[in-house]
Amino acid sequence: MAEAEAARLAGRPLTDLADRDSDGNVLPLVTIVTDNGGPFRAFRFESFIATRPELRHVRTRVRAPGQNGSRERGFGTLKYERLFLEEIPDVLELVAHAEDYRTDYNTIRPHEALAWNRPGEVHTGLADPRVPNFPETEILPTA
Repeated sequence: MAEAEAARLAGRPLTDLADRDSDGNVLPLVTIVTDNGGPFRAFRFESFIATRPELRHVRTRVRAPGQNGSRERGFGTLKYERLFLEEIPDVLELVAHAEDYRTDYNTIRPHEALAWNRPGEVHTGLADPRVPNFPETEILPTA
């Protein structure tokens, strides 16, 4: 699913966008930073990364959550803004809530770090992460 989403945002497969070395091999284009949790040490994840030369996997140091602080903060925000607000009876509803949050976070919610633009607009080239795209308030003279 993430691979299809990346291709959709980029307009084509990531391997088409990646640089190549002198032998024509694809060089890593995207670095995925994870902690050392079990899912990221699992054989299936490692084999997934190994079969995609456009991806590079970097793990944070053991017991150093600050190295992946923005992601940890993102999970905290997901929990406090979405998941802890209501009863979620099963894993399917949990997945739906998390996906709704991800969609809102990337397409509706402006981000201060992106000059109040939305990530989806920045990553598709519709907005510049250094230039706010919201209308400025007009300040009229009082006299």
